[in-house]
Amino acid sequence: QKYGAIWTGDNAAEWSHLEIASPMLLSLNVGSLSFVGADVGGFFGNTDAELMTRWMQAGAYTPFFRGHAHHDAKRREPWMFGQETMVRLRKAAMARYALLPFWYTIFYEAGVTGMPVMRTMWMQYPKTEVLFGTDDQYLVGSDLLVKPVTAPSVVETTVKFPNDDRWYDAESFALIASGKGKKHGVTEITVPSDINTIPVFQRGGSIIARKLWLRRSSEMMKTDPYTLYVALDASMSASGYLYMDDEVSFEHENDYKFAKAHFSFNGSSLTNSVEVGSGWTHMLGLMEADRDVERIIVMGLNKEPKSLMEKSSGKAVDFVYRVVNGTRILVVRKPQVSAITDWELVFEY
Repeated sequence: QKYGAIWTGDNAAEWSHLEIASPMLLSLNVGSLSFVGADVGGFFGNTDAELMTRWMQAGAYTPFFRGHAHHDAKRREPWMFGQETMVRLRKAAMARYALLPFWYTIFYEAGVTGMPVMRTMWMQYPKTEVLFGTDDQYLVGSDLLVKPVTAPSVVETTVKFPNDDRWYDAESFALIASGKGKKHGVTEITVPSDINTIPVFQRGGSIIARKLWLRRSSEMMKTDPYTLYVALDASMSASGYLYMDDEVSFEHENDYKFAKAHFSFNGSSLTNSVEVGSGWTHMLGLMEADRDVERIIVMGLNKEPKSLMEKSSGKAVDFVYRVVNGTRILVVRKPQVSAITDWELVFEY
């Protein structure tokens, strides 16, 4: 990336400052400054448990995620707000850590293409005029739609879903919007958003990688396995990619030591096609054993397969097919494939 981290200034521990954070961050991203964030909890003044929770939930889905406060403000470590609030704050932080592979990939994309990490709705849907003035919800990359809760005592909120795509709840996997409305329009849906929830949705047609093991730091996560979240569009297709390098040096740029996993699902197979830099080497965190895929979750698969096989080895792969929150889900555990090797999982119906 070209620029260092930027914050929105010394804000206050007030709901109005949380509300204005998203529009400010979107403006900075449109201006080519992607590594931006607002001080979680507010810089001046003292935050209460509800405001801190909502700010933590929102901040977890912004590029620069940090807590920062004036030295005269009361301490605000998560455990200072009681057990119940601490659990909620931990959940928000865990969501951020799980998505670090996704964040790393879209920051790479921003560095190479200039596309913002945090995107206005109109940037992704330029033909949907009703979204031109929308600044209270946004996209992380092209695949996650986020609608922060920025007012107290909220139990539900209304989200504008572009009709060009399907949208799945990122936590429950429920299909929220089918994308069957008027083309280039939106469907407004009121969704639950109590204090335990921030509305986040994965776009149908996308594949996102997460790391789900709980660790004390991102450094300890480096060789942890991936879980692939495959959200299918109406044609039962999806695609996405994962960028990988050593995460500490400039060897990806100077010596072309990097890899990109290109995932694709077409209804009958899920494939991985790996692109490697010309200086590729098996360094720590880039060896096959360091990049295992431990689980694959396919959302919206409308028919149960009879069998699943890894094509190159001919080995059968176990899976579970069930309905979760009204959405048909296929879960593959231990597929014995890696993010940095080519493979194909064949679905037989």
